[in-house]
Amino acid sequence: MPTEDTTTSPAGLDVTKLLSELEVPFSPDQVRWRVTNTTHDKKRGQVVPYADSRAYTDRLNALFTPQGWTREYKVETMTNITRVKKGESIVSGKVLVTCTVTILGIGSHSGTGEEWAYDDNGMTSADAQAFKRACSCLGLGRYFYDIQAVWVDLDQNRQPVRTPTLFAWALPDNWRKGMRPSSRNGNGTTAGPSNGTNGRSQSNGNNSPRVSGNGHTHAGDSKASASGASTG
Repeated sequence: MPTEDTTTSPAGLDVTKLLSELEVPFSPDQVRWRVTNTTHDKKRGQVVPYADSRAYTDRLNALFTPQGWTREYKVETMTNITRVKKGESIVSGKVLVTCTVTILGIGSHSGTGEEWAYDDNGMTSADAQAFKRACSCLGLGRYFYDIQAVWVDLDQNRQPVRTPTLFAWALPDNWRKGMRPSSRNGNGTTAGPSNGTNGRSQSNGNNSPRVSGNGHTHAGDSKASASGASTG
C-alpha cells in the first residue's frame, strides 16, 4: 500500500522547502526602523525594525503566486473607551481587526490588530498588524521578534541619525547558511551584528525613556513589543 507523501501539498508544492523560504529574513533594503521611545530631550530614541506589508505580500506572491494564497479580514469596533492622553481623560473607541491568511494546500493562520479610532490611519495600522501577525504564524517576518530594540541618536526630525546595523543572522544569505539568533541556537552563543559590534546593549544615557505619542504604532508597523512583526 503506498505511503502518503506528507511533505507535498495537494498542489504538488514542496511544503518543507516553501515554509523554510517563508522564514528567510527580508532583504536589508526592505527593512525600516520605527522609533518607539525617546529620552526627554528627544536626542536619543529606541528603535525596532519592521517591514512594510507590501514586502510580506511580495514574498507570498513569489512563493505561492497571487492565486495561491488569500487573506480575509474581520473588523469590529469598540466605543466609549476612556483613556488618558497628555494628562487629560478622553473618550474614544478602538478598531479591532482579525486577518486570516490561507495558503492553498498548506493551511490558515489568523492574527489580530488594533488601533485607536481617532487615528486617521487607524484602520490601515490595525490591518497591517493583523496581517503581519497572521504571517508570522506561518514563519514570515517571525525573526523580527528575535531582534531587541536598540537606542540610537536622533536627528531634528526624531529619526535615526544612522541606520542601525542588522545582526549577521538577520541577513538572507546568512540565514540560508544556517545562522540563527542565540535564542534559537540552543548552544548559548550569541550571533552578533553584521558589522561585528554589539549594537544591542546601548544605554540611553542619563535621560529616562518615555513613550512617544500615544504609545501605539502607526501604519505599516507592528506593536513595539513585537519588534515590528505584527507583529503578538
